[in-house]
Amino acid sequence: MKRNLQLLAFAPLMGGTNLLIKGIGIGLGGLLLIALCGLLQAPLRKHLPAQGRLLATLLAGAVLIGSLDLLLQTLNSELAAALALYLPLLLLPCLALALDEQMEAKRGLRLGLWFALFAVLLGALREVFGHGSLLAHADWLLGPGFSGWHWQTGLPLLTQAAGGFILLGLLVALFRHFDQDDAR
Repeated sequence: MKRNLQLLAFAPLMGGTNLLIKGIGIGLGGLLLIALCGLLQAPLRKHLPAQGRLLATLLAGAVLIGSLDLLLQTLNSELAAALALYLPLLLLPCLALALDEQMEAKRGLRLGLWFALFAVLLGALREVFGHGSLLAHADWLLGPGFSGWHWQTGLPLLTQAAGGFILLGLLVALFRHFDQDDAR
C-alpha cells in the first residue's frame, strides 16, 4: 500500500511535464512544496492522530500551493498559466507523506528530490520524442534571449497523458531494476 501511495504522488507529472521547461517548473515547485510539507509534518506526527495530520496537511498544503502560484505569477505569468491546473495536484505527494507511518523530516526532502528528478526526465523525454524539440519556451524560465530548438518530427502520443504514463512506467521499472541490483 505504501508503494502505491508513493506512485500516486507522481500524478501531477502526467499533465505538467509535456515540455522540459514545464517539467523543471513543476519539479522545482514540487521539491519546495514536498520538502516544506515534510518539515511541517515532522512535529505534528507526535501530537496528532492520522486524521488530524491529513487535515493539517491539507490546510498547510493549500497555503503553500497558493504561495507557490503567486510566486510563479510574479516570476513568469506564461509558466504560471501553463502549470495552473497541475499545481493543486502537488498536494498528493504531501498527503502520501502524511499517511506514511515511518515519516521523518528528511523523507520529505528525499521524496521531493525524486519528484523533481522524474519531472525533469519526463519533461525532457516527452518534449524530445513527442514534440521533436528541446527547450521550447525556454524564455519562460531563462528570459527572452532563449528560444526553443525545433526538429521536424515527433511522436504526438508522448505529449498526451497516456504517453506520460508509458514513460513514467518505464522510468519506474528502470529505477526499480537498479534498486533491486543494489539490494543484492
